[in-house]
Amino acid sequence: MTRILFIHNTVMWYRIPFFRALTDIYSVKYLFNHPDISQTLYGVETTPEIEGMDGVDYQIMSNHLGIAWGLIKKAWGDYDILVGGSWDSIPEIVESIYYLTVAWLRRKPIILWREDWAWEDTSLKSKLIKPLIKWMVRTSHSIVVPGSKHREYFLQLGSDPEKIFLMPNVSNQTVQEVDPEKAAYLRGKMGLENKKIVMYVGRLINRKGVQYLLQALEKIKTEDVMLLILGDGECEDELKSMVKELGLADKVIFTGNIAQEELVSYYIMSDLVVVPSITYGIGDPWVLVLNEAMYFKNPVIATDAVGAASDMIDEGKNGFIVPEKDSPALARAMDKILEDDGLRLKMGQKSCEIINDQFRYTNMVEGFKKAVDYSLNNK
Repeated sequence: MTRILFIHNTVMWYRIPFFRALTDIYSVKYLFNHPDISQTLYGVETTPEIEGMDGVDYQIMSNHLGIAWGLIKKAWGDYDILVGGSWDSIPEIVESIYYLTVAWLRRKPIILWREDWAWEDTSLKSKLIKPLIKWMVRTSHSIVVPGSKHREYFLQLGSDPEKIFLMPNVSNQTVQEVDPEKAAYLRGKMGLENKKIVMYVGRLINRKGVQYLLQALEKIKTEDVMLLILGDGECEDELKSMVKELGLADKVIFTGNIAQEELVSYYIMSDLVVVPSITYGIGDPWVLVLNEAMYFKNPVIATDAVGAASDMIDEGKNGFIVPEKDSPALARAMDKILEDDGLRLKMGQKSCEIINDQFRYTNMVEGFKKAVDYSLNNK
């Protein structure tokens, strides 16, 4: 079996089926070098024993001064291919330069797995690390990216087209027998029986653009609409004040953070899911909420600041893509779906078809396999 040293910052629930599937094909050693990211981004603590990863060869790396020094030894170990490379933080840059250089000196094929795309970033950091990114692109034997926007970005950086492989992001939500009953119960408990439910799921931070969704809600013509905002974050108080200022107090419910296992019931009772992200330092690399909402037969609206939008939304068939920060355009798209029940149901069905056809773990594994085969044949 091909031996793979797989370096990734952390392990999240939606990645576990992918990591497990690879161990059935390859001899993989996973090194998770910055587990604190799970806590920072999602409030999920990564423990040494990860539920669902039994039988998988993995190690949670300890950090000292922000750097996983254990990678030094691992980079000189036995493997046929190295998967890694990151420039998200200074410690990850330092680590990546080291282990990628070691792999290059040892003539080991390198697979770069990234979710960047060409959002407008004029920061000093972006300018300083651009040469490093180009070096990583040149050094890698193949690159795996989740979508077409991301592929275009690496082509702009000078990558050979044939060495870029699509490996779509996937989320592992499933329906339990009791979930539809829970959804009906929630509708009643929240007084939403005769309402059309628009839902936002995610952190309440500037990059998510929730303020533009609230402005769009004020402008829509459809009656009996309720917006559920699932999540928490640093902008929560500001958004709640905005709801009052816009006179939307009877149309918006803040639920706070919802546990992952409870989200299914909310997706089931929703009529429309909106991802109103904006470019704020970076664009949104992917947004797995789209995957989850579509799996549960929701029409979706996303802005052009969402990396997944152009790959997951078939314009007018399962939803719409609107310009970021354009509340009137967002309101028009919401009205078009909410005012036509037949269209809304048809769009929801199309969402589910897209997920089942293109965004399953088998699609993800197949993309990775192609990158491995290419790397081995072109080392």
